[in-house]
Amino acid sequence: MSEEKKAILELRDVHTHFKVPGGILKAVGGVDLTIHEGETLGLVGESGCGKSTLGKTILRLIRPAQGQVLFEGRDIWTYSRRERKQYTLSVQMIFQDPYACLDPLSVIGDTVAEGMDVHHLNSSKNARAQEILRLLSDVGLDQSHASRFPHEFSGGQRQRVGIARALSLSPKLIVCDEPISALDVSIQAQVINLLKRLQKEMGMAYLFITHDLSMVRQISSRIAVMYLGKIVEIAPSEDIYLSNRHPYTQALLSAIPIADPAVEKTRQRIVLSGDVPSPVNLPKGCAFQGRCPRVCDRCRQSEPVLREVAPGHQVACHLAE
Repeated sequence: MSEEKKAILELRDVHTHFKVPGGILKAVGGVDLTIHEGETLGLVGESGCGKSTLGKTILRLIRPAQGQVLFEGRDIWTYSRRERKQYTLSVQMIFQDPYACLDPLSVIGDTVAEGMDVHHLNSSKNARAQEILRLLSDVGLDQSHASRFPHEFSGGQRQRVGIARALSLSPKLIVCDEPISALDVSIQAQVINLLKRLQKEMGMAYLFITHDLSMVRQISSRIAVMYLGKIVEIAPSEDIYLSNRHPYTQALLSAIPIADPAVEKTRQRIVLSGDVPSPVNLPKGCAFQGRCPRVCDRCRQSEPVLREVAPGHQVACHLAE
């Protein structure tokens, strides 16, 4: 499906580095990704692997050290001032902490309308008020919520406010940075269903960043697995779960609990040994070599590159076959 749709965002060999005591921290090390119109690309990996840094790079919050971020075919770092302002209309973000991203001194209505006010999108106070109520209704909140403060809401309701604020500018792409990790499991499902419904109605694309492989399956059409700043496997969602090829992906999936006790008891868990190497001083060859149960001499000598092993399925592993 995604191959038939137009690419809305393309990352070409994106590197994002930070100067730290002792050297250069390579948070993102040569990422190539494409997100198509109306699709959801899940980006998963352990904490510290560079997922959020990649999201902030897409949002122009962090400038890449190398590579290009193309939105609808244009490099976002070549934009004029007017084009940068237009880009903020087209690309929005839903943050991880639904409380920290809301102004505790502003009522919810003003928070939702903040972006519209900045871009002067409403012709009158009445039009602004009606748009606020429409957005709150779209995310399942009541009209009375517009005059309340963030501390009066539950975590799930606050996240709905964050979603309404992102939707207020009618974006083409929303970067969802761990949007459900701070929520209870039952609320997580509600937020996922809400995002799916809104995508179906409005047609925007999502980059869904998470460490939860069990939940990302419910919303993503494709999934990219990230390890130490690099994409090690990317494929349609079901292929990641049923025919994965990278040992890191396999280890992540083996950690997902299964509700059936009989199946869970007989299932073999892949426990990774060794330490995660420092992104300041990465080893020669494959960065996963020190933890991989299938490591060989070739892994220690040369770094594997992403290559297609099946239609739409790419893996960065010498032993993918």
